[in-house]
Amino acid sequence: MRNTILREDTELLDEQGRVTSPGFACRSLWRYDRSRIQASRVQIKEWEYYLVMTDEFAAAFTLGDLGYLRMASISFLDLVKKTDCTRTALKPAGAPFLQEKVISWTGKDMMLRFETEGKSHHIWCWWKNFAGHSDFRADLRFLDEPVDSMNIVTPWADRKKFYYNTKINCMPAAGTIVCNWHVWHLDPEKDSGILDRGRGVWPYRIHWYWGTCSTMVDGVPFGFSIGYGFGDTSAASENVIFYDGRIHKLDDIAFEIPANPMLPWTVNSSDGRFEAVFTPELDRSARISALVVDSKQHQYFGRITGTAVLDDGRTIVMQDLRCAVEDIRNRD
Repeated sequence: MRNTILREDTELLDEQGRVTSPGFACRSLWRYDRSRIQASRVQIKEWEYYLVMTDEFAAAFTLGDLGYLRMASISFLDLVKKTDCTRTALKPAGAPFLQEKVISWTGKDMMLRFETEGKSHHIWCWWKNFAGHSDFRADLRFLDEPVDSMNIVTPWADRKKFYYNTKINCMPAAGTIVCNWHVWHLDPEKDSGILDRGRGVWPYRIHWYWGTCSTMVDGVPFGFSIGYGFGDTSAASENVIFYDGRIHKLDDIAFEIPANPMLPWTVNSSDGRFEAVFTPELDRSARISALVVDSKQHQYFGRITGTAVLDDGRTIVMQDLRCAVEDIRNRD
């Protein structure tokens, strides 16, 4: 298996703006200094994305700075009725706003706020006339981060373009969501959430896949984060299994997608430790086109069945686990 594992804190970029140490780590070791980036401000991409999934519903919350503009986005999916609604607000670019422990966006008819304190996270949200003339409200807490998280730095050839990504799965989730005059509850004994934090500079044309799961298997927190599409991955892949708070590292992953993407997909790892079939149930599609930003987004929610092998050789059976796989094309 080719994976460079970092274990000590390091600078993300040197004084010339080049990536110092590409690779993988089980905690956030790279110091991100925005002032060292050798690129136009409008080329820098930063975001915070939270996702919760249960058997009944999924909800996603995004605050992002795409260089040319800022965005706030909320999606709610009723996985029983197979309906979804996404609302997005855009603003012109401004000073960096994703560097603080409290990130807040207020618009005429909406508010979205992320707050981090230690290893807990809090989301507040209100959006007027979100769907069917009903307001959307959310008050959610991710109570604790597990010991390990997925952290990777992937450069491009000149090392001045890079993707620095953290994914934290299996955070116990509590709180309520109100949508379409219905109250949805999260129970931290069985429900959990995901944080996807991205920072980087990358080409305008890019195509990536990301699959994620955060659930319980036989009473133990289990999840995965699998994908590909960013830069030079010779130092490490981003593919991991989460089990009982710990990371189990996988090598490369491939999605075999039929011509009709709503039919079952095959998912395989090059090391043979992740073999599964993903069956989509709902496609949350979106298109963002503003100024030079052009993004075609598909996020497929469904079920996955198969096996995942831990580092110690134990096999975890995945039986109809709720998960999501996104297929994102920028400037296609």
